[in-house]
Amino acid sequence: MVEVRAGLGVVTVGVLAGEIGAAAWAPPPAVLLGAPALPLVLWIATGRRWRSLAWATVGVAALALGAGRMHPVTSPFLQAADVARLRLPLATVLEGRIVAAPERHPGRAVLVVEAEAVGRGAARRRVCGLVRLAVRHPARRWRYGERLRVETTLRAPHNFENPGRFDNVGYLARRGVRVTASAWRGGEVERLPGRTRSLRARLERWRDRLAAAMAAAVPPPEGAVLRALIVGDEEGIDADLREAFTRAGVVHVLSISGLHVGLVAVAGFALARWLLARSERLLLAADVERLASALSLGPVALYTALAGLGVATLRSAIMVTAAVLAGLLGRRADVLRTLALAALVLALAWPGTPLEIGFQLSFVSVGAIVYGMRRLAPGAPVGSWRARLGAAALVSPCALLGTAPLTAFHFHQVSLVGLVANPLTIPIFGSAVVVIGLVGAVAEPVLPGAAAVLFRLAGLVLRPGIALVRALARPAWAAVDVPIPSLLELALVYGLLAGLLALPRRGARVLAVLALAGLAADATWWTRERCCAERLRVTFLDVGQGDAAVLELPGGRVLVVDAGGFPGGDFDTGAAVVGPFLWSRKILRVDALAMTHAHPDHSGGLPYLLAHFRPREFWWTGVPGEGVEWERLAAALAASGTRVRVLAAGASLPALGDATEVLHPPADGGYASLNDSSLTLSVRAGATVVLLTGDIEARAEERLLLAPARLPAAVLKVPHHGSRTSSTPRFVDAVAPRVAVISVGADNRYRLPSAEVEARYRARGACTLRTDHCGAITVAADGARLEVRTTRSGCACPTATPRW
Repeated sequence: MVEVRAGLGVVTVGVLAGEIGAAAWAPPPAVLLGAPALPLVLWIATGRRWRSLAWATVGVAALALGAGRMHPVTSPFLQAADVARLRLPLATVLEGRIVAAPERHPGRAVLVVEAEAVGRGAARRRVCGLVRLAVRHPARRWRYGERLRVETTLRAPHNFENPGRFDNVGYLARRGVRVTASAWRGGEVERLPGRTRSLRARLERWRDRLAAAMAAAVPPPEGAVLRALIVGDEEGIDADLREAFTRAGVVHVLSISGLHVGLVAVAGFALARWLLARSERLLLAADVERLASALSLGPVALYTALAGLGVATLRSAIMVTAAVLAGLLGRRADVLRTLALAALVLALAWPGTPLEIGFQLSFVSVGAIVYGMRRLAPGAPVGSWRARLGAAALVSPCALLGTAPLTAFHFHQVSLVGLVANPLTIPIFGSAVVVIGLVGAVAEPVLPGAAAVLFRLAGLVLRPGIALVRALARPAWAAVDVPIPSLLELALVYGLLAGLLALPRRGARVLAVLALAGLAADATWWTRERCCAERLRVTFLDVGQGDAAVLELPGGRVLVVDAGGFPGGDFDTGAAVVGPFLWSRKILRVDALAMTHAHPDHSGGLPYLLAHFRPREFWWTGVPGEGVEWERLAAALAASGTRVRVLAAGASLPALGDATEVLHPPADGGYASLNDSSLTLSVRAGATVVLLTGDIEARAEERLLLAPARLPAAVLKVPHHGSRTSSTPRFVDAVAPRVAVISVGADNRYRLPSAEVEARYRARGACTLRTDHCGAITVAADGARLEVRTTRSGCACPTATPRW
């Protein structure tokens, strides 16, 4: 029995490691089939004396099984008619059916559509495969199972290829989606006849009806939180409230998890036992307790489906099912074993699930609580008030310690107030409100009036809970931004925690010492990198159709120039791209934040950086922008209290010493457009010069050519994304760059960069790199040597030193 229990752990760890590893490196099928052979051959050859080789065989086989399950995700076999095999991007008409619960956000909806056909008239043809369709300002509430038609452009999904980036391509691939599309005007999406009437569709309609009933009975924000707690619909929770829950360390209460499923299981068991006990024949002929336990799984399965099949919900449902089955077999269910079983089932049933943030946080938090309480709980008699009080006091610290490295890795933030917030808020959000809301949900089909009363009562209970969360999240110290750890650093931290928890065993001492030594060496290296750097390091980030550059100067000073942005969208490049890169470089504060000009594709991410990186100075030209994006930036700048410098040619920059020089715009104005007013900076490290030009066009270039001796630069950020309105032959000759970087979005509608401009730089001998092809482009210079690295492989600079 001990070996069976140990085997479950070995197999689970092996499968999880195999899936995670295969996501980074997709091994060929021959490797997957042959991997278990070596330890198996050694085991057979050496006999029983080497039983550890048998476990090695099991572990390697589990590793290969996990990698094999990931193979259809990383290297899928696509049918000939699959939309992913079309020549993308493709402007066409898409017809299909919604096959997942729609994601609803303020101002937009995200639909997963099973494609049925593309094209019109004679060009129409049948296709298959999933498409992720983003509909902005939808004209109707789309529902699961409905069919639609939309004129759109099908595209292959892509990542912003920067250090610290989120793997959007992998995230979609794990859901079977390899094509994306968008509709900018929701009214143009046409509903077609033929709605599906499956059991899943009926459940989704019930879920929508419950959400609508809650919205009608309880106004926001309480109504939005109630919908999230009962049916998993987080549509109405605004960004500010979600941020408050995140900072307070209780954002997990907004998702349906173990407590909700446990309440449903207990209620189902109690109801089934009460009904069964009313039959004298059943009482005499059967074990009513066991029969009621089995019947309780029905409500659990129904609620799991109704709640949207989230990872935490599925984990809880599997653990409850395992516990019930163990009871039916007369065995005691161990929490850690049922946790391992749930992880194994989810990983095998839905390949790639271990890579999901929700999976990692859900399983690590439960594992940390259970293991930590077993190791640290006081030795009071089981069931006594001292034991219960001690165990309750340990729950929040264990969960925080277990998940803090992961929240730092995924969210670059650790909540300190969560130690207090969780014990205070979980009884409100996890018990009282859930019980009332679930009773209302059960009553709604037959007694809608009574359900509305219960929903309103739940809303009244939520009101002080939400106020408490806002109050706990308000202090600046409630949550702290932290550097993003690398995978090695993450492993060292968990190694240290595991070693400390397992003390005083000898192996635990060795593990703790090794992990601590590794962390100390890592901290020493980063301290030298941040404070004592001797070279200039410039990273041109991939922010799509926009600009963003991070300059790490000798001595540790940091300058950020622009931060990308998407006009009219809600995607924040500051939060999603520039910020994570800075945290991955262990940068918590920047010395200066510069905006070349107030176009949203350069300035859209700056408000986030102003709020989270506390720049000492903000540089700009004094030429304002317009619209919502400009108003947002102006408000963020006023709220930050950052010192503002309006720069013109010749301005002094004491914050960065004499390394940076302002070349443009001229103090007397004279620029014809916002582009031509762009701040142009020259940054020097020894004999190496980096020229940053914003979106200057031909007229501004002519002004710069009045002082040609200031223009030569080894590295040039090509003006205006490589547009034909910039990079005149005289300007390119005057700068004579060795490396020319074009910041541009993939498949952008402006068709930039111009092929003529690219050819002009290459003819001049410049190594021309594009962020849409190469991802983030990093150039390091010590005054004598130039080194270039790109995030994507396949980009090289023969004119620069290739090694890093």
